[in-house]
Order: sequence, then C-alpha cells, then structure tokens
Amino acid sequence: PPDITVEKTWVHASEGFDIDLVCIVHGDVNSEMLWYQNSFLLDPTDRRSMYSRGDKYTLNIRNFQQSDFGNYSCVADNALGRTKKYIEVSGRPGPAAFQSPAYSNYLDRYNLTYTIESIPPLDEIKLLYRKLMMNETYQHPGSWEDTILVPTLTRSDPTHFIMSHVIRGLSPNSVYEVMIQARNVHGWNEISDIHQFYTRNFELTPNELEFVMSSISNSGHRKLFSWETRLQMLLACLCLGAVSLSAACC
Repeated sequence: PPDITVEKTWVHASEGFDIDLVCIVHGDVNSEMLWYQNSFLLDPTDRRSMYSRGDKYTLNIRNFQQSDFGNYSCVADNALGRTKKYIEVSGRPGPAAFQSPAYSNYLDRYNLTYTIESIPPLDEIKLLYRKLMMNETYQHPGSWEDTILVPTLTRSDPTHFIMSHVIRGLSPNSVYEVMIQARNVHGWNEISDIHQFYTRNFELTPNELEFVMSSISNSGHRKLFSWETRLQMLLACLCLGAVSLSAACC
C-alpha cells in the first residue's frame, strides 16, 4: 500500500481565514488521493479545492466556517491497497512554544517568554511550575503551583501571540519546571511540554552561568551521561560557583 505522511497532524483555524491541509505520498506519486471530513467523502466546492504538486496533495479551504472544524483524513489508494492519515482542524490555541533561555539572570525570579498560536484572542493562561529537589543521589519533583493569568496580548505575527511573565519568589541555585495552558473562545489547548530552567547561584555572574551551561551542553558528556546526570553536574558547578571548574564540567 502507499506510504503517506501528513505535514501537520493538528491545524489551527478560525472563521473567515483560509487553510491548507497537506498529505505527502512517498514513492508512488500516481496514487489516487481522497479527502474526508468526519468520515464523509469531500468533493470540490466554491470554498474547497483539492490539488497536487509532486508528492504533495493539498486540501484548500477558503473562508473557513464553523462547520469546517473537525477531523479530516487523507486516503491514498493504489493497486496494492490504501493508507489513511488523520488531521485535526481546531479553533483551540496551539501548544505554547517557550522562547526564554534556560538560565535566569536573577537569583529569585525568571522571565518566562512564550508564543501561542491562536487567531482569536486568548482569554486566560494557566501557568504551572515546580521546583526539582536534587542532589548527587536523587531527583525529586516538588508539587505544582498554578497561577491564572489574564494575558496581555501582543501579536508576533497574524496567527501567534507572544507573552511574558515573571515568576517570582524562587530559590537561588535551583532547577525548576514550568508548563503553560491557554484558553480562547473555542476552549483550552493541550498543556505544553515541560520547560526546564535554572536560577542563578549567589557567586556566579550571569556571564559565568552562561559559560558553565554552554560548556556542559557542548561537551562530550552529552553523549556519555544521562540528562539527570548532566543536571547533577551542573548543580555541582553552580554550588562551587567558580568558572575555573569549567574544565571539570566540559
């Protein structure tokens, strides 16, 4: 049967906008492509068209309407069989993408910057963060603390918002994890992946911290040690607070 993939398994949409759903056929470009919405076969209309260019098959929907939301599938058919892949088209926000560096310039706070794909305005942001309790022998996450934010909305482009929030009251020389969830008129998005960050040591300047971080990231230890081990190495460097120890960390 045909070997196919989709360009995106999840596509954000909003009424009045145009979207493209793309299915890619690998190998046999002579396969017949069929498009479905919620298991119903789609035909071309004045707002909907299907076309192909090389190995890419596209379903274009113009002037998107409420009835166009749903689960779509592309089905490639040839003499050897058929293959189906799915695409969800939703008005809910996309997952947060974190822009902040992993290290904080401050002892007790962290400036979190992130983007979220959403054409409608965002109504609410839920921020969850926790401290990782770590030493040389164990790593134990603390309990999540959550904060509800009323977002200050700034567009980074027509379909994305960029936002910042300062997380205060943190402990120096510590490792934290944070996640973001957002809501617009269509509902809550999926909660983001975990973003890990570090607060500064008392003795270490921001430039020294950046040097230690880059030394560990670029060293051969990336291949030799697990992520947990590298975190323990980083904390050991921070606790000792000396750039001269970078030779031991890289």
